[in-house]
Amino acid sequence: GRFAKYKYFTHVMINKTDMLMITRSDILFVTKGTFGQLTCEWQYSFDEFTKEPFIVHGRRLRIEAKERVKSVFHSKEFGKIINFKTPEDARWILTKLEEAREPSPRL
Repeated sequence: GRFAKYKYFTHVMINKTDMLMITRSDILFVTKGTFGQLTCEWQYSFDEFTKEPFIVHGRRLRIEAKERVKSVFHSKEFGKIINFKTPEDARWILTKLEEAREPSPRL
């Protein structure tokens, strides 16, 4: 489908139905439906980030990105907060997100 061109990097399960997936260019929030279908609820390319992602209150990953509203005058700040079960999970995925954003080595 539309995600075939993405280069998978890693993912983490947030709970039984939600996961955060990181590719080499994007971050995606994916949910599993009642019948096992996967749905991308939201995604941001790394280019859309307005700040480096960071952790708040120990176990919440905050991602700030440009809002996708077409405005002639300005673009608003926008973003998501992902709540993890433990601070360790939040720190692990933040580290992986930083690794995925590093330039790929040329062969």
